[in-house]
Amino acid sequence: MQEQSSDKETKLPSEIRQTDEIAPAKGKCLHIAPVSKGIDFNELLEQAVQCVNMGDILSKIHAGTQYVVQIPAEFQSAYESGEMFIMENMKTGKKWPSLMRITEDGKHQVVTPLPIAEQAVVQGNPIQELANWQYQLVMQQRMYRLSDLVEKTYRAVERIENGQMDDRIGLLEAGRKGLLLAMTMPEGDARNRQIDSSRQNLLVAQSQIGKTLERRAIEFEPLSKNPLIRFARVLLHDEYNAEKGRAVEEIQEYYDLYLQATNLLATSYALCGNLETAEQTYSISESELEAIDFSKVETISYEYSELKDMFYSDPVGYLATEQEKCLDKAKSYDYVALEVSGEKLLEVLENGREKTVPETKTEH
Repeated sequence: MQEQSSDKETKLPSEIRQTDEIAPAKGKCLHIAPVSKGIDFNELLEQAVQCVNMGDILSKIHAGTQYVVQIPAEFQSAYESGEMFIMENMKTGKKWPSLMRITEDGKHQVVTPLPIAEQAVVQGNPIQELANWQYQLVMQQRMYRLSDLVEKTYRAVERIENGQMDDRIGLLEAGRKGLLLAMTMPEGDARNRQIDSSRQNLLVAQSQIGKTLERRAIEFEPLSKNPLIRFARVLLHDEYNAEKGRAVEEIQEYYDLYLQATNLLATSYALCGNLETAEQTYSISESELEAIDFSKVETISYEYSELKDMFYSDPVGYLATEQEKCLDKAKSYDYVALEVSGEKLLEVLENGREKTVPETKTEH
């Protein structure tokens, strides 16, 4: 018997990780270190110090100390409205850039808040561009992983049906392929239309798969709790237990397919920034699963007591786990945090100061 498996999220490389540990701000943070792959850290650090006024804090930076420069992914609107990212804004929930020192025990201690530099608004926000790029990468990776899981389960169900697949599975496959096509398109109206078209197939397929799952659960002939009766049935038909086990595995395949269809559907909304509808997708699916009686299927444990954490033991619980993963991935980054040594930070700040000196002299 196969135990319940869920979509195992591939973690980001250890050098680029999502964390909420960086004080004092709370939110989803993209943490970047000098060894982060696919990122020119030196260039990013130079861009970051241009986004905030760090020139007057040179005396607070010391060689031999590790620092974190934490910058909100979005700050232009707050700057234009005249608000400043300062410590006093903590009560209002506003985000602010901060310079933090990494203590010996690994905690982050605020050194000073960093006011926004005016040129950051004029030149654009490279921090937000990086956060958006990484967010899109994470969402695309999730979509490809979900699609791969759906295809594998699709093939398993196809074998169950002996190739006689009906519309419910065909629609799911069409929706899956449509979303993959959308991933190759640039962001915009055309991409959103492609996602919406694919979503319609997923909606119908998910509903029909749910009905099939319910029917298979109802039609399953339960095993007797009495071991003597079960033994007698095996005597009459030596494949009795094996057939029951295969029937449960088939129901599990449909459950997995329903779960994955829900994930694809919710992620399609998340890709368009509609997190409320993505969450509602899981709520509706939860109600549908709660309405299915898996008590007959659960009697398989009388014969296979070693099975643990099968889908019928907590069908809604597995869905809740998927929801948490999906919605967490779907949240855009609030901050980008650059981990840098005091030496490197001093070097970047001094280089920036040297570059501005000749320009100032030429004006006089």
